[in-house]
Amino acid sequence: MTKGIILSGGWGTRLRPLTCTLPKTLIPIVNKPVIERQMIHLKAAGVKEIVLAVSVMSDALKNYFKDGKKLGIKIHYTDEKHPMGTAGAIKLAEHYLKDENFFMLNGDVILNFNFKEMFNAHEQRSCIGTIASKIIDDPSRYGVLIVDDESKKILHFLEKNEYLPPNGKQVPMPINAGVYLLEPEIFSYIKPNKNISIEKDVFPKLADEQRLYHYPISGIWKDIGNPTELLQGNILLMKDILKNLKEKKNNLIDDTAKLEGRVEIFPPCTIGENVVIRNNCVIGPNVVIGDNVYISENTKIKESLIYNEAYISKNVQIRNAIISDNCFIKENVELKGNENALVILASHVEVLENIKLISSKNTPLTVCHHEKVKESIIG
Repeated sequence: MTKGIILSGGWGTRLRPLTCTLPKTLIPIVNKPVIERQMIHLKAAGVKEIVLAVSVMSDALKNYFKDGKKLGIKIHYTDEKHPMGTAGAIKLAEHYLKDENFFMLNGDVILNFNFKEMFNAHEQRSCIGTIASKIIDDPSRYGVLIVDDESKKILHFLEKNEYLPPNGKQVPMPINAGVYLLEPEIFSYIKPNKNISIEKDVFPKLADEQRLYHYPISGIWKDIGNPTELLQGNILLMKDILKNLKEKKNNLIDDTAKLEGRVEIFPPCTIGENVVIRNNCVIGPNVVIGDNVYISENTKIKESLIYNEAYISKNVQIRNAIISDNCFIKENVELKGNENALVILASHVEVLENIKLISSKNTPLTVCHHEKVKESIIG
């Protein structure tokens, strides 16, 4: 029985203000926290015990998952009192993981591939670690893997900014996708009580010793490092879920949702539990609406994420936006971003009547949690 550990201790600074009140790994992806989706994949591969390495807002994660019984897995927690790095974090969990190989995941990645197949590939090799890899057109933001295509052995592991593309031109390269399958021997490479990065301090040594392999993945993979990538990742996964359904559908609409009167849905869209959408609304394309959301008459929403418990009044227009939980948007409001600069409302934001929040530049227009927006912002 293989176990797993998911790193969930980061601040998620590039996703602020969304992460001011919510840990990055609890950010919903098509209406499930990103880390919960990872757990479902691990469970499908036979994993029955998972360690969550927590730090920032750890109580929120513990309250959400508790002992894991709801998901049918056993969950342990390790608390970092100060930053330990990615290797230091798993060293804290050594007593849970030391008896068998285990998956290690960065908890902020959207993915959809077969973990069992990765496990089978790892079992056929004599190595300490297998790294999931993904070929990316522009690998400059990620750790790059220099590999032997035939054996799948990693020859060099280059962390961010260490890879120099030929002639200065970016070419597609396999990158570190943030999913690892490791043998307990990995712990002998990590000193206790130290801030150590597995990517910078451990993997390069293992690559030099030729004890590291990669497993190319072809399914969905997306880092949610910033709000634009978060929106794109939701859309990618939503399309992938729809594509793989046994019963073909254009949208993911919960049976408890109430569409009253004339409501147009342009696919793909996801609509959660107990959502109410009133007459003459236009939703989509590329919209994810969470649970217990109310949307009043004559409202139009596209290219946006709406989190749980939001209340949206009549005559509202929303485009290229992320609306966090418990927001209250009053009548005749316009929230319009663009592909590179979204309008983002953190949780419990109230937007008063006739307000316009329009972003036309390359910087997101953000409103912090529990704020009341009384004046329009255009620019």
